[in-house]
Amino acid sequence: MSNAGQINIYPNPNKGNFVIETTATEKQTVQVFDVNGKLVYSQTINGNTNIDANILSEGVYNVSITGNGSVVNKRMVIVK
Repeated sequence: MSNAGQINIYPNPNKGNFVIETTATEKQTVQVFDVNGKLVYSQTINGNTNIDANILSEGVYNVSITGNGSVVNKRMVIVK
């Protein structure tokens, strides 16, 4: 089990608003990358956080959550 804890992203697919649910107690960094690997969104979170990413276009994104020396990668789909 990694120190990042259990992480869920929902709803998935979503319309640009989504929740990152984490059991980790320390601050984490959320980075969202497009299919080309370009960083398109970044935010520091602490616990469960609602993310407003309406600026992002429809498509598939890779979400990387980094905290306490570990990284969790998830795939997320935005449908508008």
